[in-house]
Amino acid sequence: MPKRTEFTIAWSDARQACELDHTPFLFPLTDDTLQAWLPRMEAFHFHAVSGESFTARKETKQRGSAYWYAYKRVAGKLQKKYLGDGTNITLNLLASVARAFVAPPEPKQAQPPPRKPTLQFTRTLASALAIFGFATVPTKAKLTTKYRELVKQHHPDVGGLHQDMVAVNLAYEYLKRYVSP
Repeated sequence: MPKRTEFTIAWSDARQACELDHTPFLFPLTDDTLQAWLPRMEAFHFHAVSGESFTARKETKQRGSAYWYAYKRVAGKLQKKYLGDGTNITLNLLASVARAFVAPPEPKQAQPPPRKPTLQFTRTLASALAIFGFATVPTKAKLTTKYRELVKQHHPDVGGLHQDMVAVNLAYEYLKRYVSP
């Protein structure tokens, strides 16, 4: 059974504004009065004008800082959303977080099919020359320059495929045996 909170912030149709319910008292609530009440609260329940709701709790971290989090059980799972340290919490923020709990999740975009390696090294001189784009065995300087270009193009850190980079490295090591200084 969920814990009850001492405070409730709810939309009042009679006042056409939010109210803070601290039983037996009801207080009209604006962003300024919310900021005045937040330091006195450890938790509150929020009901938006549209009917969505959640429970907010202040959590103190190891270093002593306190942050507010919103909790709501959705489809049997407890969800948590960050509200802030309390200085920027407004009634509009609370309403938007309440809507975010019930908003349908963004549809996942279809992943493109995995790319296939484009370079194939077969442990032959012809294969190594084809990977580097040379017709004949190059000089050491030309080989090094071309190797650096291919690394910039095929390295996984810049979006290349691991298999292509392996082929470039193997072809480079193979060609180094045949180059003249």
